[in-house]
Parts: sequence; structure tokens; C-alpha cells
Amino acid sequence: MQWLTGKLNVPEVVLTAQDDEQEYMITRTVPGVPLSSLIAAGRPVTALFHQALHQLQSIPIVNCPFDAGAAVRLRELAYLVDSGLIDEDYNFNAWPGLATPQDLLARLHATLPDEDRVFSHGDLGNSNIFVTDNDTLYFIDLGRGGKADRWLDIAFVHRNLREDVSDNAAAQFLTMLGVQDAAAKRLFFEQLDELF
Repeated sequence: MQWLTGKLNVPEVVLTAQDDEQEYMITRTVPGVPLSSLIAAGRPVTALFHQALHQLQSIPIVNCPFDAGAAVRLRELAYLVDSGLIDEDYNFNAWPGLATPQDLLARLHATLPDEDRVFSHGDLGNSNIFVTDNDTLYFIDLGRGGKADRWLDIAFVHRNLREDVSDNAAAQFLTMLGVQDAAAKRLFFEQLDELF
């Protein structure tokens, strides 16, 4: 968040500390309400998601010290699988041929995409974007942020809209991008996130 200060509306870091077991960070709150509350109220959010994506992907990554690419995330996932630390609520029903976390890891390694890197939030969803009354956006929970493929955040937004708003809103979001859909990349990043 300190690296993003002046580049994106993020919480101000007040204090960081660590001891032998944990690291700690205290930040100031951000104004506004999460997009999830707008969705719950039936208000439109597709354009706000598009604006959020544009703000993130407009950040120059030349000096970005954070690598959030697919290979890094795959190494993290392999560690979590090997250590028994995965999310136990995973659901592979939408993906034929996957029965175990090891199956998913094998498929991800086999389908690792070439990356077109931009700055990525890494967990771009309706609870991590706040909006004020004048539609100013603020971003929280940037622990997975860094240089990553542009379709990572797109995949998360598309899934969020599909599951929490409608298929039409998800399709509209893709249309607003003005580029050809990379459905295989979206699938890869959805699958990559399933066990985290």
C-alpha cells in the first residue's frame, strides 16, 4: 500500500510491526461503502468495476517490486496443497476431470498462460472496492497485488458479477473491455483461485 500511495486510492498505513510469530499492520479506514452493499441494494455496479479495473491497469509497473504472476501463485498453491492448508470448501463440479487438489495443480501447470503483465489487485471483488457518494473508488486488501496478467482481475470481476449480479452484467462487463475475450485465461485464473 505504501508503494501504491499517490498511484491509487488505498488505505494509509499508520504502523507496521512484527514479532517472532506474526506481522501486523494498522491502516486508516477508507471512505465510502463496499460495492457489495450496492449489489445488495440492487444498484448497478458494472461501470464501477470497469472503472476500478482501468485505474489498476493504468498504474505503471516498471518499478513495481511485487511479482503476483501465475508462476508465483502456482508455487504458493503447491505449498498450500502439500501442507494441507487449502480452502476445504472447494468445488470442482464446474470443471470435468478434476477430483482432487492434485488434479487441479496438474491442470494449472499444463495450462499456464503466457502473461501480458499489468498491475493487478489480485483479489478484485465487491468487498475490496469501496465507492463514495461521488463515485470515487478506494481499494483495500491488496496482499496479492503486483505484476500479473491483465486477465487475472478481469476473471475475478467476471466471476463476481456472474455469481452476485447476473450473467448479463458479466457479459456486459466483458463487452465494455473492448477487446476479444480470453476465456481460457479467465478459466485458468478462476481455477487458480479455487483452493486459496
